[in-house]
Amino acid sequence: MIKDRIVRVKLKKHYTGHRPLNYVGKVTAFNDSWIVMDARCVMLTRQQPNGVQADAHSSATMIPSENIESIRVLPDNFDASNLNFTTEGQQLMLVVDGKRDCYIGELGEG
Repeated sequence: MIKDRIVRVKLKKHYTGHRPLNYVGKVTAFNDSWIVMDARCVMLTRQQPNGVQADAHSSATMIPSENIESIRVLPDNFDASNLNFTTEGQQLMLVVDGKRDCYIGELGEG
């Protein structure tokens, strides 16, 4: 279903002050308990001028299903190695060419 697709996985926040984490990349395997991706971690942070910190390179990542808040399937031609961000009010968005931009989180959360 989502194997070999490029997705953005947003993780649940388990406590107040928990920084919002997202993973953007290609799904290599999944089942009911977990998802494995070749992905870059994207974290909201107040330490960066643009409000976001992203890994420089992708790496293999396994995420338990119980930690996933949402999954957004991105276009097949999306370049996960070149992430661009924009803001819409207080919302930080991942730019998706030709489609609706992808929500990352609220700027004050990091």
